[in-house]
Amino acid sequence: MTAAQDEKQDSLTVTGPPVETPAARMGGLRRAGHFEAAAAVARQELPEKPSAADHLEAGTTLAAVSDYDTADAHLLLAGLDPAKAPAALAKLSEIAWIRHDHARGRDFALDGLQLDPGARGCRIQLRRNEAAEAADNALGDTQGMLAHAAFHADPHGNAGDLALGDAVRRCFDLEYRPKPRKGLAKSTLRKQSFPRWWYVHVHQEFDEQRLARVNAGDGLVLGGGGLFLPDTAPNGNSGWQWNVSDDMLRRITVPLVVWAVGYNTFEGQTFDGSRFATSLRTLVERASFIGLRNSGSVERVRAMLPAELGDRIRWQPCPTTVASRLGGPVWETPRQPGEGDSGPVLLNCAYDRSDRRFGNDYGRFLENLKDWILATRHRAEVQYAAHCVDDETFVVDLRREHGLSLPVIPMYDMTVTQIQETYRRAALVVGMRGHAGMVPFGCGTPIISLISHPKLGFFLADLDRPDWGVAVHEPALAERLGELTDHILDDRAAVVADVDALQERLFEVTLENLAALPEPLRVVPGR
Repeated sequence: MTAAQDEKQDSLTVTGPPVETPAARMGGLRRAGHFEAAAAVARQELPEKPSAADHLEAGTTLAAVSDYDTADAHLLLAGLDPAKAPAALAKLSEIAWIRHDHARGRDFALDGLQLDPGARGCRIQLRRNEAAEAADNALGDTQGMLAHAAFHADPHGNAGDLALGDAVRRCFDLEYRPKPRKGLAKSTLRKQSFPRWWYVHVHQEFDEQRLARVNAGDGLVLGGGGLFLPDTAPNGNSGWQWNVSDDMLRRITVPLVVWAVGYNTFEGQTFDGSRFATSLRTLVERASFIGLRNSGSVERVRAMLPAELGDRIRWQPCPTTVASRLGGPVWETPRQPGEGDSGPVLLNCAYDRSDRRFGNDYGRFLENLKDWILATRHRAEVQYAAHCVDDETFVVDLRREHGLSLPVIPMYDMTVTQIQETYRRAALVVGMRGHAGMVPFGCGTPIISLISHPKLGFFLADLDRPDWGVAVHEPALAERLGELTDHILDDRAAVVADVDALQERLFEVTLENLAALPEPLRVVPGR
């Protein structure tokens, strides 16, 4: 090879570092929670002729800081590319839903489905816009009603959120509670001939119309759930899950109660910038009552506030943990001795933010769960309780990697009554989702928490039962989980009695907090 050929060969093989595209840079910043930095790239660093991918990412990024008009413009341009159009139209439909423009949102979703009938995002947004439009049209006068601001579960959505919303409202519908009989406290609900509640979805903008309707009613209950979280539904108005500006918060004139909300960040995750801290302070200044669902959340939120505001934060357990005390069809028949003894062991795993939950340990986690399932099957049937469609990832991976199959219970398609009945009949529930522990606990069923998020440890710490949890990164996960399972199944009657006593303690806290609320939200149970 000649010198000239050597030089040419070198020029072909020597490469520099890969060039990061604006879309990749925006996406990386956005996924890391640096929303304002990502928005700056969208506004200042796009090429002269952006690609459809640039426009799609820019629209998604700018929506995360509530710059909805500019986001719409980018997404419309992204939609000109047939390959990007379904995703762009789904995002346009979501933004229209956020802004309560449901006719426009429906049209965008239908356009996306015409291009790709299998576009899941467009199907979800079509249902959301149609349901929201119907609810708005049917609402009418809100005088005498209570607004419930929460993440209201969509059909085919998260079973835990569905059970949570029902439990929150039942707390405020309690009228009195007679003394416990046979270890089970009974509750009586108010009998009313008119609707008591109307829903405010926290991911939608809290605008002038919502404000007027809230102020025409009797009060606003915010919660429960892990609403203090930066990345589930990012927005620039508050920096957390409720899409509300400081000005709108200050203009709420009816009693505002924050009920069993959680500080829901993963280990190492933080809020970007100061928007959340400012919004939090405004919320605490305005609210009549601030109740957070575990002591860990109470401590973290108090640390962000001046002392005079931090002292207003109280502990209010998640109402799903006292479901058997709150009434409903499932609880018309008291739990019988030995109920659930021969029931299945239910397993749940969570797959949102998998990188934060498992890191590089997912393969080992899957193998440990396989070993635990095989050992547990000698004692009870193991079934899989999927709170969300994505939870079924575990079952697919388990079959593909280890040739092991589990029957799946699609809890995301169940009513609250069916969810509670399923958990009430179980012998034991091993859950990774927060409400895969709290809901069965509230049904009187023993639990083991697979801890991949601090909130599960917070809950067990409040119960003073840290031994009911095991970290997903535990080196001897299968062995430790097997020991806990055997212990609970061997002495299940005593564990059920322990759960009942712990529930009673949480319910006493709930009753004390209900009695401390302002009128007309105050509930003073009789004895």
